[in-house]
Amino acid sequence: MNDEQSKRLSEAADALIQASDALEEARETMNDRRFDSEQERDRIQAAQQMTGKLDSAGKKVDDAVRKCTVAAAATGRPGTFAAYKAADLAVREARGLARRSGDQDGTAAKKAMAAEAVTKVEGALASAAVIVFGE
Repeated sequence: MNDEQSKRLSEAADALIQASDALEEARETMNDRRFDSEQERDRIQAAQQMTGKLDSAGKKVDDAVRKCTVAAAATGRPGTFAAYKAADLAVREARGLARRSGDQDGTAAKKAMAAEAVTKVEGALASAAVIVFGE
């Protein structure tokens, strides 16, 4: 492995770690105590924060997927493009769900859609890890 390939793999690994951290932050917002508040204002703020964190995690996973794909391509790893397409689709679906989760009626519906988005983001993150590190 040459220096360029090592650099690409290092950047991809760092992007995966950052995306994983962002996903964990997003997951934590789903348990915000403000969702249980009697005040609608508090529930709305919690939902907005949750939506924002989920979208941010989606962006970081999207960045990680791209960096992992470039790193895998630089090392000549087979099957990279197919794995990239699957991960990219999962990220786009997750970000769409995250944005729509704030528009749902009721806390339970918001959290349910957010949980679905988290699952898709987790899948995309796992695919990104496989792209760069193999199985």
